[in-house]
Amino acid sequence: MSQPDSTPRPHSIKAVIFDLDGVLVDTARYHDQAWEELATGFGYALTEADRHALKGRSRSDSLEYILEQAGWEDADPAQKSRWLQAKNARYLELVEGLTPHDAAEGALDLLVQLREAGIQLALGSASQNATKVLNKIGMEGAFDSVVDGTRTTRSKPDPQVFEMAASDLGLEPKDCIVIEDAQAGIQAALAGGFWAIGLGDPLVLAQAHRVIASLKELSLDQGLVLFEI
Repeated sequence: MSQPDSTPRPHSIKAVIFDLDGVLVDTARYHDQAWEELATGFGYALTEADRHALKGRSRSDSLEYILEQAGWEDADPAQKSRWLQAKNARYLELVEGLTPHDAAEGALDLLVQLREAGIQLALGSASQNATKVLNKIGMEGAFDSVVDGTRTTRSKPDPQVFEMAASDLGLEPKDCIVIEDAQAGIQAALAGGFWAIGLGDPLVLAQAHRVIASLKELSLDQGLVLFEI
């Protein structure tokens, strides 16, 4: 996909910032299941559009979205807190069985190649369970920076999570590429001045500089990351 004409074409980059759910590991289905079970209790069935809308949102923002769709937005804060705890407990049950075999195809190889090429690595995720998931899939210690929902105060499409990662690395947004599977994540990357690669549906991720179907499509050449965006 062509990039905006006003943006200079990068010959190489200094860091790659990865989203977690749906990019490095397919835990999105576990989030979907946990939210769907909660929504059912409100008498509401999540639609495919809802699932796309929830991608990249924080846990609290996701609950607010579902409550609004279900007509339960006036619930008191104490009840909302209990629902958030219930959703997270269910999600943690579902991810308990994750292993390194659940890492996305090509993810581990790409991380190794990037590291060998001197490219810095960061994680930028809304998840508050990112460390647990990384440990489960054998990626603990793989990143120079981990920014997740335990550190951020604003959700995607706000660029805070990626800006914090770039700051951790001592880099400017223009030196970093963000890899995201959610529309909100792509919007966050672009809002922060980052390069954005979408992983998934080209129609949903049309704003990205480039959209790929698999991490295996990304390649290295002579130590430079060639994303051809």
